[in-house]
Amino acid sequence: MNNQDAQNNIDKCLEELQRIYHLVEGHGTSPIVPYLTNYSVVRACGSIEFCFKTIISDSLSGHSSQIANYIDSTIRNSSMNPSRDNIGGTLKKFDESWNLEFKEQLNSHEHSDRLKLSLNSLNSSRNSFAHGDPVSSSFEDIRNYFNDSVIIIGMLDSIVN
Repeated sequence: MNNQDAQNNIDKCLEELQRIYHLVEGHGTSPIVPYLTNYSVVRACGSIEFCFKTIISDSLSGHSSQIANYIDSTIRNSSMNPSRDNIGGTLKKFDESWNLEFKEQLNSHEHSDRLKLSLNSLNSSRNSFAHGDPVSSSFEDIRNYFNDSVIIIGMLDSIVN
């Protein structure tokens, strides 16, 4: 990963998910497990959102303070789900070739369908929880969704850097 802030965020999230895994394993069917799963959804999806926005924002740094302010306010500090449409749409606003390359890399990956489903599921799970609905994914599902989404973030990082 070229973007060290994104890599550090991913590493911290992976460490935290590993600690939560041990808690979930130790508590089995305890009522605390759904709370740990809900937290994991927010943490994992938030990490992917941070990485997506940081990678794009940082790749465009080095311009005037006005452009930096615009990028910070419209991308880095905005609330935006890390969906394929939002990632591609943001890329397209700056460079259509970035968007096309992102789609091409994602579609040509040997596990393309699984990666897309994982990113969609991570976003859907967070949105469900945020709107008061139960999260139907297990903790292990969330960990798998996150790991697959990290692959997508790696593609994004390779394109804009």
